[in-house]
Amino acid sequence: MRRFLRTGIDLLQTRLAILSTEIAEERFRLVRLVMVVVGVLFFLQAGAFLGLLYVVLAVGDEHRVAAIGIVALGMLMLAAAGALWLRWWLKHRPPMFATTIAELRKDRERLKGGS
Repeated sequence: MRRFLRTGIDLLQTRLAILSTEIAEERFRLVRLVMVVVGVLFFLQAGAFLGLLYVVLAVGDEHRVAAIGIVALGMLMLAAAGALWLRWWLKHRPPMFATTIAELRKDRERLKGGS
């Protein structure tokens, strides 16, 4: 009985260590994602503003309204492409705690096979 309990505790400790590692990895991924998104948004806004300003100042008075519309359309298309990529990435990233879940499934199958 003591050996059985020790094995169970060791098994639980291993699974908790795996879960802890996965939580740390997910936290790192989330922080990295947020930092990249904030950076991208900042530089996108700054670049878009400066690009729009450049185009408006470079185009003659009679074409300024058209230039503003074309630049705005281009920026909206880029934003839509970025949003679609982000949606794709979120759907295709590895599931959280996949290793822990796989190990627990293996444990369950071993227990079923052993009884």
